[in-house]
Amino acid sequence: MITIGIDTGGTCTDAAIYNTETRKILASGKTLTTRPDLETGIARVLDSLPEELIRQAQSLSLSTTLATNACVENKGCRAKLLIIGTAPEIIGRLKEVLSDYGIREMDQLIVLDAKAEHIYSKPYDPDWNDLERRIPELFSDCDAVGIVQTFPDANGGRFELTALRVLQKHLTIPLTIAYDISRETDFLKICASTLLNARLIPLIVEFMQAVHHVMEDRDLKIPLLIVRSDGTLMSEEMARTCPVETLLSGPSASVVGGMELSGEKDAVLLDMGGTTTDIAMIRNGKPIPASKGILIGQYRTSIRGVDAQAVSLGGDTAIRFCDGRMYLDSVRIIPVSILASRYESVQKDLRELSLRTSPHTRMIHEFYVLQRDITGKPGYTEEEYRICDHLKSGPVITLKLTQKAGLDLYHLDTSRLEQEGVIIKSGLTPTDIMVWKKDLDLYDDTAVRYLLAYFAMNLGVPAETIPDNVYEMVIHTLYKNIGAYLLSHQYPKSRGYFAPPNTDMLLDACYEQARRQKTSPGQEKDCTEIASMSLTTPLPLIGIGAPIHVFLPKTAELLETRAILSEYSCVANALGAAASRRIASAQVSVTAVYDGFSLTGYRVTEDCEDHFFESKEEAIACGRQAAITAVRKRALLQGLGTDPDICVEEEENYVGKNILVRILIKARAGDSHSS
Repeated sequence: MITIGIDTGGTCTDAAIYNTETRKILASGKTLTTRPDLETGIARVLDSLPEELIRQAQSLSLSTTLATNACVENKGCRAKLLIIGTAPEIIGRLKEVLSDYGIREMDQLIVLDAKAEHIYSKPYDPDWNDLERRIPELFSDCDAVGIVQTFPDANGGRFELTALRVLQKHLTIPLTIAYDISRETDFLKICASTLLNARLIPLIVEFMQAVHHVMEDRDLKIPLLIVRSDGTLMSEEMARTCPVETLLSGPSASVVGGMELSGEKDAVLLDMGGTTTDIAMIRNGKPIPASKGILIGQYRTSIRGVDAQAVSLGGDTAIRFCDGRMYLDSVRIIPVSILASRYESVQKDLRELSLRTSPHTRMIHEFYVLQRDITGKPGYTEEEYRICDHLKSGPVITLKLTQKAGLDLYHLDTSRLEQEGVIIKSGLTPTDIMVWKKDLDLYDDTAVRYLLAYFAMNLGVPAETIPDNVYEMVIHTLYKNIGAYLLSHQYPKSRGYFAPPNTDMLLDACYEQARRQKTSPGQEKDCTEIASMSLTTPLPLIGIGAPIHVFLPKTAELLETRAILSEYSCVANALGAAASRRIASAQVSVTAVYDGFSLTGYRVTEDCEDHFFESKEEAIACGRQAAITAVRKRALLQGLGTDPDICVEEEENYVGKNILVRILIKARAGDSHSS
């Protein structure tokens, strides 16, 4: 079967046509991701492929780092979370705990008091009439809503479904319920996942619409599938409802692509894009799964996926300075060489800036670029409207923006506009340094030279030394994050300790010693050193992404291992999307019912309807049938047909050794190529 894979990253959009039977790449392409107009980049990369092969394709699979990057950069639409089943004061007391899960703005939360049946002796519903009356007051300033209840298994998520129906009467914005996303027992993880899902919906819907327009223009009528965080594929309909499932879509596709390209059974995989570098591990020919839900950016979620660590490091990472020291920031900006290729005014402004003779503490060399027009959209300040108005004619360098808008440079605050994707900055990045060093021959380096001169004046160093220092910073950051990832898997019980920044000092010391040993081989040991540390790994490093070929060989050398790079490394994510398989899954709980300490029977809740059984076997049989029915529905949505291969597993959960709490029945359906 011939499939098309397209990966839309923060910087580049890649494509590959793949034969799943011969496991051969038939064609590939790469172009820049065009933000905010994603459609243009998708159209360009698709048009770079042979039309005769496109017409033979039986499916088009997509992977994207849009959700990943949004989490790492804390971006997304304005969303609110409706929490049902607890008192507002209880949620208020959990402010610090919620912050640990990624929910850091309490005004995002709306709480309805209620008690679910089968849990409390005196259950009661929320005041639905009061909720309906207050809808304009509560939800007028948000773009999406997530709904979550405590103890959803007790009544089949009835509170969530009722709230959904109430809100649907009056709201046209996206609404999602937690019961569709996860059956995780950690309630706060479910809250974080549901709120994050709501924030991501408009972003993913926009992406899907862009792909549809491109396909319609080319009269392509083939199924559209999306890579999930676990490396399997889901339907377009499911992606629109549960975009949080795409959190690690790009990294998961890169793992699948890396395995296809290298054939390695055990390796560390590094996917360096524009915004992040994703680190994952392959053991015995399979990616290691995340055991407790995905941790990404500030969010601790209930979403299952590959155990990938997203590092804020990529070709478009901002290079900045402070107190005479250069550093890599954690945000993505537009490389100035790319911006200068689109706007003539950029080089002129930077040439003027390079003639300055006095340093500045602010990043006055960076440009502001409008991504989305907010004219007529409520909820912004007068200053934010003014800033965006001045950017409508093109990017503006910082000093000129403050002068035009009549703003104080030292109190200029665009953080909310940046978080919501309304504007983005442009400045010096590793991509620009690659352009200057001729490791990336796509853009003119004139704008970069002007910026290097300005940086040199602020840092008090020769301009020609800056590029090598940037490369060293990138390699150093890669080394440290690979080291932390390896140590956390070598010592899983102490995994929290090995997470950055806990190990920064240790790994810095290891890096410095490794670098000295490589730059001065055979040199006699320095007697002033009283301790020696090294970090090595027998696992090869598989490199994926456009910038990785510059940095991976040196990093692998420092870790005393080998780097694996392929001619298709730069489009491995697209290959992974094309090579991924469709899987549908469903889960049903058989809950043990007690009268005091006596087990009296079992309850199965299906479609908000309770079934009680005295016999464990009868309850399990009912649960299995419910799971099979549910997975068949999902399989149909996935395009797996009406009679897929289904396997069912049972998992008993106990408190202590003898008290049965529930039996989870998990059903899974896959296509003929699935494993």
